[in-house]
Amino acid sequence: MVDLDSIDIANLIDAWHPDIREIVPSLDEDCLIEFIKSVEVTNFPISKYKEVLNFTNTQECEQILYRILREKDHSNFINILKERDSLHPRFTERGSSIEEISELVKKGDYHPICFLQLNNKIYIVDGRTRFYCCIFYNIPAKVRILYDYEILNKCNIDKKS
Repeated sequence: MVDLDSIDIANLIDAWHPDIREIVPSLDEDCLIEFIKSVEVTNFPISKYKEVLNFTNTQECEQILYRILREKDHSNFINILKERDSLHPRFTERGSSIEEISELVKKGDYHPICFLQLNNKIYIVDGRTRFYCCIFYNIPAKVRILYDYEILNKCNIDKKS
């Protein structure tokens, strides 16, 4: 069984975005697992998808989002997600196909998407496929929002020294 909380942490630690990269060196990875598990799961309205700064990082992803926002057919939607996956392959095997992820999101039975609120801006850490599914199904996304001040208060290596 894949530990999805560990994938959230790995994606936070290995984040490419320069804003996130700034805080990563000060974080204790062992502390993060307990911290992430303790964060309350909330609903994020999909109408606010534009507030997630790093949701679509490339022109191709912008086009994929544009197509998903207009798509009505489930099979076409799945094919668009597969196209996105081929453009941006996953570094870690999750154990679920895109079809399975889609069904889990539709049923509301999925691992929460992981967001980071850093300097009052929202970044996605893990769960883009799940987020695309929420947008397609027009349902609020189940998320854990990690707040920078909470992470740094609990898991700051420098503070523990």
